[in-house]
Amino acid sequence: MQASRWIVIGCAFGAACAGATAGTNVRPPLAAVLTSGAKTGAQIPLRRDPNAKVILSSAAGLPPASFLPSQATRGADVYSGTCANCHQATQFIGQSFVESWNDRRVYDFYALVRSTMPLDNPGGLKEQEYLDVVAYLLQANHQASPRPDSLRADTAALRGAKISVRAP
Repeated sequence: MQASRWIVIGCAFGAACAGATAGTNVRPPLAAVLTSGAKTGAQIPLRRDPNAKVILSSAAGLPPASFLPSQATRGADVYSGTCANCHQATQFIGQSFVESWNDRRVYDFYALVRSTMPLDNPGGLKEQEYLDVVAYLLQANHQASPRPDSLRADTAALRGAKISVRAP
């Protein structure tokens, strides 16, 4: 008697679940694709992490990040050879970048770029290339380097410095 009750409940539950999924309007996940005119070629879907959280932190009390001019020069080469295939320079240089990233930790920007770019191979560049691109974008947005010191892949150092840029 007890076993048959569980069988009936299980069948009813299974039928209810099957009926619920059959009538549900299911949408595909959000995606971003490159246009057919993009230099990179075929369209590529964006990888999305549903558990990712965005925290906008203010780092106004931290010292500005330091970088070497040679780092920024190397970063310009990496940007033009890799990033510029999908991103226009105006996307990261100018008022929009200043409004989004000024007084935020360098680590926040570095971690975002490192984990999501290039779009077709996230994390595919060398560590130094990511740092060089960040130095280039800081220099292009008129951040003065307070000391002749390079950006390093040291999490504590990157978290202890801020982006201090201004619109050109």
